[in-house]
Amino acid sequence: MTDPGDPGATGADLWRADALGELHGMLAATVQVDALLQVIVLRAAAVAGPDVSAAITVRQGGRSAVAAASDAAAAACDHAEQAAQAGPCLEAARIERLITVPDVAADDRWPVWRDATLAVGFGTAAAVPARSVEGNPDLAINLYRPGTGEWQADALAGVQRFAEDAARAVAVAAHVEAQTQVNTDLKRAMASRTVIDQALGVIMAQNRCGPEEAFRILRSASQHRNQKMRDVAADLVAGVSGSAPHAVQEFRERR
Repeated sequence: MTDPGDPGATGADLWRADALGELHGMLAATVQVDALLQVIVLRAAAVAGPDVSAAITVRQGGRSAVAAASDAAAAACDHAEQAAQAGPCLEAARIERLITVPDVAADDRWPVWRDATLAVGFGTAAAVPARSVEGNPDLAINLYRPGTGEWQADALAGVQRFAEDAARAVAVAAHVEAQTQVNTDLKRAMASRTVIDQALGVIMAQNRCGPEEAFRILRSASQHRNQKMRDVAADLVAGVSGSAPHAVQEFRERR
């Protein structure tokens, strides 16, 4: 990455360094993927030029979706593209090559997308894909602006580099978010298991039975009451002890 203190750094280099610094800061703070994508799309619109709107399409597992947009007009264009499953962003992501549309009205390749784009007042568009890298999502940025004409090559090149940076950042953020959810699920499962174990102890004492029979009784009560087993267990323990069941207290969040 370009050193912002390098006297030879260009304006585009400085912009990219600043944008990457913001993304890295958000990753360090474990910001959710949605928030990260929103920053990416706003940055992309800003570097592409004045009066430019942008939207991001992300594709994983054979499915694609509009992940973020700088404004409602850009979102409407990309949603129309997704509904029709045809448009420059999807095509650019598929062939991994930049697509420009200097005059939307004169382009008949994707009529549903074209009509939606013209309806909100855009006359020029470009689809900027991130090159596919294993482990990264397929990501493409659609750019829109009023009027017609060619895009500046330097601006599009900057957006393309940023799209690839963004795809890596999104992959990291998605992994962190998924791992956080797994940890949360594990904590809940362990807490539930603690309550169920307490209830099994009560059932074994009351019925003079082993753990397997106690579990069968608890499961039968859960099904009969149409309640989760943890809730039935909690009610049982509370009824016997007069207080809520002991909850797991050993978890401590690491800094």
